[in-house]
Amino acid sequence: MAVSLGEAEQGEERPAHRRALSLVSGSASTRRTLLAGVLHILLVWTMVFLIIEDNYGRAVESWKTSAENIALAVAAHAAQTQGAADLVVKSMVDWIAEERIETEHQFRQVMGEKRFYDAMRDRILGQPQIGIALIVAANGDVVNATRAWPPAAVNVAQRDSFRIAIEPGAMALSGTSTGVITGHPRFYIARKIVSDKGELLGVVGVGLEANFFAAFYNRVALGPDGSLALFRNDGTLLATNLPDQKLGSRFDQTLPQRLIETGESGNAVLARGSFPSYAGGHPSSIVVATKLEGFPAYVTVAVGESAFLTPWHDRNLLIVGIGILLTVLTVLAGVLMARLIERTSAAAREASERQVLAAIVDTPSAMTAVVDRHGKVVHANSLFRRLLGTGPDRAVADALFNPALEGVEPLLTFINGKVPTAEINLGLLQPGDRTRRLRFSLSRQSLPDSGESVILVGHDETLRHQAERAIALSGKLVTLGEITTGIAHELSQPLNVIRMAAQNALAEAESELPAAAAGDEDAEEPIPAMSDAEFRDFAAAKLTRIMAQVDRAAAVISRMRIFSRSTREGPRPFDLRDACLGAIALMGQPYRTAGIVLRHELGEEPLVVVGHQPLIEQALVAVLGNARDALGDTAQSDKVVDVSAGRSADGHLRVRIADNGPGVPEEIRERIFEPFFTTKPEGQATGLGLAVAYGILRDAGGSLTLEPSGAGAIFQIDLPDNMSCGSQV
Repeated sequence: MAVSLGEAEQGEERPAHRRALSLVSGSASTRRTLLAGVLHILLVWTMVFLIIEDNYGRAVESWKTSAENIALAVAAHAAQTQGAADLVVKSMVDWIAEERIETEHQFRQVMGEKRFYDAMRDRILGQPQIGIALIVAANGDVVNATRAWPPAAVNVAQRDSFRIAIEPGAMALSGTSTGVITGHPRFYIARKIVSDKGELLGVVGVGLEANFFAAFYNRVALGPDGSLALFRNDGTLLATNLPDQKLGSRFDQTLPQRLIETGESGNAVLARGSFPSYAGGHPSSIVVATKLEGFPAYVTVAVGESAFLTPWHDRNLLIVGIGILLTVLTVLAGVLMARLIERTSAAAREASERQVLAAIVDTPSAMTAVVDRHGKVVHANSLFRRLLGTGPDRAVADALFNPALEGVEPLLTFINGKVPTAEINLGLLQPGDRTRRLRFSLSRQSLPDSGESVILVGHDETLRHQAERAIALSGKLVTLGEITTGIAHELSQPLNVIRMAAQNALAEAESELPAAAAGDEDAEEPIPAMSDAEFRDFAAAKLTRIMAQVDRAAAVISRMRIFSRSTREGPRPFDLRDACLGAIALMGQPYRTAGIVLRHELGEEPLVVVGHQPLIEQALVAVLGNARDALGDTAQSDKVVDVSAGRSADGHLRVRIADNGPGVPEEIRERIFEPFFTTKPEGQATGLGLAVAYGILRDAGGSLTLEPSGAGAIFQIDLPDNMSCGSQV
């Protein structure tokens, strides 16, 4: 085209037909240029539309993943918060059980005392999610409450929280209602109190502030049309960050409820149409519903268009503008621009994830921190800093390398490993040789700033650990009391033998029998005195017998070491068969008294483990005591308990204790290792024996299980070979 124009400018002498030919030729070039331009524009806009569609899918999938992570964190927060509240309720139930209340009148009189008002206020102190704790009689009268003492005359019989609490079931979760005095919305976790005769005495419960959950949900940045909510399983709304929703209302067949019912808990879906169904919404949202572990409730997370489509719309405008500019550029430029857009999208997503992570990690209800792959703490909330920070400024970067922190090796191993989640226990040594017991849940995450990191969420379990130690000590004392008679019998036999040997030796040493009376023909002949050599042999035999009986008594006393308060020596190698023999010796006399045959088959192969032999003996004594009690309640004549020990196919050391008693009913098999659970009448047993044995073997890295059996009961103890089997209890 340029050549034709140049020729047209050379002069008017050019012939007319040449000028016409040039114009025709120029039109063809223009058409080709236009055609190429159109094809180029079509190609560019095809790429634009493809990029828009791809970005839409990426935005949805990315936010689905983010919504699922948010839902998991929010569900964990709700479960931990409600779990702490339920522990308060359980402690109130324990108070009532200790009072041994039999009638509703006694329940009203005792539980209305001011000491329980003070105890409830102390128990909920430091738990901001609990607004009130109260005790209600069977007719709905409030007997005691932390609002004021004496409590106001209020009857809650007609309230939903009370009606649900007295229905069958161990724990009740009520709907949300407005407090009569405070006007704050709250829902209740309650447990009913029943006497030994099955009579309903009343209800105890705590009220959880819905505003506490709403404040936490508002800190999670999901945009103006995003929402978080807590529902009961039947669709009753308990708490939400949407201010215009009526708490306590029930919403049937909502999308989250259908997701829970169809087993899609924790999976994000793209909802078309208005959501939530209980509030206004935009045409589409990303929705996740996640069940709470241990509670009849679930949380919902709804990410509105402002979070995942508004940035997408903004990027679309940029893409269209770039598409207009790229109509004269090559396809390569369009591809490069698409990559730039993708990086922009990723940066926006990462920034949003950082905001969500900060909101979750900074929760004050648990110790939370982010640790990089080098073990450095890069982010921690105030509770973590207060407990594990070092120096005057409470710095936490090197908190995991604090010399006062015990048991940190498994955490460092997890950081450098590939396992996605784990649970660890740490000990923090404090002044005065006091140790805080901390338990952390670990999860592996990839973060924008820190790369591959580990999220720590933990709690201070010092009080629980102290309670377990107290239970273990109680179990020792109970077992000691049960075998005291046997110990006394074992000691009395060698003492009697020692006394007889000493009397014989004394009689020989003092003198001969008196001479026979004169003229008395029936008098006994005097026993001739021993020579010195004979007397020395006689005395040596008696002293040897005395020493043997002293050794026998010392052996009996040495077995009492299993009832020491703690294991003072470190782990040592010992033969598991010796531990079995020691336990069998301690339980020998109680078994003989009960008419039970105690047999054992321990084999000839040494079964060596490294640990604390006294603790393993205590666990064996507890299981043998349980078998004795089971057979002692039967009228059968052939009562037999068999103890066997050996090595399993996987190399573990195994002890089986089998009896031919009535066995364990199916309905209580899951509860026999619970502390204080017993089938005996009140006052005849503590229910601590098997629980203590279970805890000792669990801390030893082993296990105690009740095996299936056709008749009788079979308890099996598994211990790892050459592992440390016994921690201080």
